[in-house]
Amino acid sequence: MAVTDIPEIPIINFPLLPKDELPNAQWLGLLLTVLTILNLNNNAKSNIVTNTEENDTSLFKDKLIPLRAIDQNLRSMGGQEDVEDDLNSNITNLLAILQEIDENLHIDEQINDSIQQKSVESSYEDKKDRKIDRAFTKIIKKNNKQITSKSTKSVTKKSFREIIKYNAKLLQLAEENIQVNNQDAVNKHQNNNHPLAGYDQQFKVIPKPKIANNFQEDLVFAYMQVAGSNPVMLNQIKELDLRLQIDSEKYQAIANAIMGVPDSLAAAIAEGRLYLSDYDLLKILENGSYPKAQKYAAAPIGLFAVPPAHSSSFNLVPIAISCQQSVFTPLETGTWMTAKNVLQMADSNYHELVSHLGRTHLVIEPFIVATNHLPNNHVVKNLLKPHLEGTVLINYGAHKFLIAPKGAVDSLLVGTIESDQKLAIKAAQSYLLNFNQIAFPDTLNSRGVTDTKQLPIYPYRDDGTLIWNAIYKWVFAYLSAYYTSDAVIVSDKDLQNWSAKLISPKGGRLQNFGEDSQGRIKTLDYLVKAISTIIFTASAQHAAVNFAQRGLMMYTPAFPLARYTPTPTNPQVSEDFVNGLPSLEKAQEQINILYLLGSVYYTKLGEYSKSITGGNQQVEAALDDFQKDLQEIEKIINGLNTERMIPYRSLLPSKIPQSINI
Repeated sequence: MAVTDIPEIPIINFPLLPKDELPNAQWLGLLLTVLTILNLNNNAKSNIVTNTEENDTSLFKDKLIPLRAIDQNLRSMGGQEDVEDDLNSNITNLLAILQEIDENLHIDEQINDSIQQKSVESSYEDKKDRKIDRAFTKIIKKNNKQITSKSTKSVTKKSFREIIKYNAKLLQLAEENIQVNNQDAVNKHQNNNHPLAGYDQQFKVIPKPKIANNFQEDLVFAYMQVAGSNPVMLNQIKELDLRLQIDSEKYQAIANAIMGVPDSLAAAIAEGRLYLSDYDLLKILENGSYPKAQKYAAAPIGLFAVPPAHSSSFNLVPIAISCQQSVFTPLETGTWMTAKNVLQMADSNYHELVSHLGRTHLVIEPFIVATNHLPNNHVVKNLLKPHLEGTVLINYGAHKFLIAPKGAVDSLLVGTIESDQKLAIKAAQSYLLNFNQIAFPDTLNSRGVTDTKQLPIYPYRDDGTLIWNAIYKWVFAYLSAYYTSDAVIVSDKDLQNWSAKLISPKGGRLQNFGEDSQGRIKTLDYLVKAISTIIFTASAQHAAVNFAQRGLMMYTPAFPLARYTPTPTNPQVSEDFVNGLPSLEKAQEQINILYLLGSVYYTKLGEYSKSITGGNQQVEAALDDFQKDLQEIEKIINGLNTERMIPYRSLLPSKIPQSINI
């Protein structure tokens, strides 16, 4: 792990990383802007803040437009140089908004009234301010070039400190009122006689995800397999899995009920229209219980089918779900929704621990370490560094706080933290020990999902293929400008040392990397594919599994991270899926963490600093082509989205950061 045993700055446990691995001011500004919006949402739910809920909500919603403008302005700066004046302006505006909120709401008075311990609060504030002052002094001293410059020292440094202080106060206010907020939501739930009203009421400033309106529909449930937060599970099957006891007669009944057209099991298999999503890997999870209440893990199997050629629609449909050796189908209406919710819970855990943490964040770490050992201005280092920016720091944060005991993962996900960690490590190893099989096209081929006639609707595959092809074309053109023959690659000692570090037991510990048992790189074709895989994983693949956390997963009833009732075993015994959902308090925690992780867009794929070309006209032309390709892909995807059941925006080039930096 690149993030273990790092010395820390005292007080805030901030890692003493190399200067170029620390965050810059633009990234920090984006993070604080998103945090401010989140804190407004958390406080808007409480009637303590103002006399009426309507005034409360309106007060905070009025701040959304300027806050979103700041966010957009900061996004547009990502990767650019000489932006200190614009940066200072936006940070100053953010501070002004927080000062106005603080003045209007008299937050200190509310906190003091809430805890009824004014002297304790005063002591707390003094200590907190001193901690912030000391922490920022050390951060800025360590990272003077990136967080500050001649134009930002006097403004941004002080502003950041004040912004953090105001957000800390908003956060404390929300924590003081959390019981009141949740009780308020429960009362609305009861008064409205709507089982999900409490969850809906948690979105006052932050818009409620649109998935809340239709996630219970079968076609939407199946669509999440091809365009959701974890669209990597489908595997084409050539015969029915023995764990799914569905005979031909029952399949026909399900097909008639859900497709509206006749279909046979034999035809679906023969025509390549039957697909399985298997969560067997989750069997490693042990039922968690932190911080309270028993959770129940599950490793279900989902069976899906594409309707036959004579259908009016070719959207994927769900056929059956196997849980605890019991098979549930749409025909068992009393338990079907619960079975779907169990599978979605499993999918969410697989997403967070395997597809997201294990197979993007952790997979990239060895390449950061090896690339940092390349000489400055090495062609591979110049190309890769923008795609590795911020990853060590964000992985450190995950290692230190999210996936640590009593952290967010321990609290929200279904397993014990020890079993969660084991699963994430196993997921990373499954890719790092099989590197030559993890290129995007190879993963599609291995799952049997490349045929657009057999599986017509698969936005992740279709959009991802456009992005992969553009990246591959760019990488080929870039490397070809420097490696004019395979012999040049073989003779590049620095490149071969890079590869050796990746496979070394004392280095990256990769296996199945390179073109022989020593991990040597011998051809341009191999190098292009390897570098394209690294870049795609760090940019597009991470974007696909990260940003849907906000767009989809923060609505807890649709994407529960844990369930609190045992998995059903009898399809004939009716059960309300709502009974097993996380509490409103847990749902709020899920909103908080996933909104934050899914909202920070720093840098954009294809936006490199001027130094990337090194004055090489061939590279300049190639970069220009790459950026034009991405612009064209944006248009293509937007056009496709007009025909899709739900627009798939996770792989829009404009929404793909260069690196894993959140």
